[in-house]
Amino acid sequence: MGVERFRRKPKADDREVQHAARYAPGEPLDDLLKVARMADTAAELAEVRFPGGRQVLLVAWEKVPDDHPARIEYVTVDAGDWLAYSPGNDFLYDSDDADWQQFYDPAPKGNG
Repeated sequence: MGVERFRRKPKADDREVQHAARYAPGEPLDDLLKVARMADTAAELAEVRFPGGRQVLLVAWEKVPDDHPARIEYVTVDAGDWLAYSPGNDFLYDSDDADWQQFYDPAPKGNG
């Protein structure tokens, strides 16, 4: 699948490129790990299946804020959703296709 890049739709004050990879259960997690490690080079991933059958990707990463002690943060990503990294805010989050379509456009390849 690969790591994709998205940029906020035209809005003069916020055009930051986001990096994201889609979670597909059973597929290799390499691209998702690349995205997670943009926030924390020691980030870890685990696929979790709940007794009811729901499967999610669990991401554990260390957030190191300027004004508080470091702490472990967790992000869950449902099947078909995206694990995304915001470089300007230095955090991970999950997003679905509707969020991307509403707020973001694919970013140009390269440094753009």
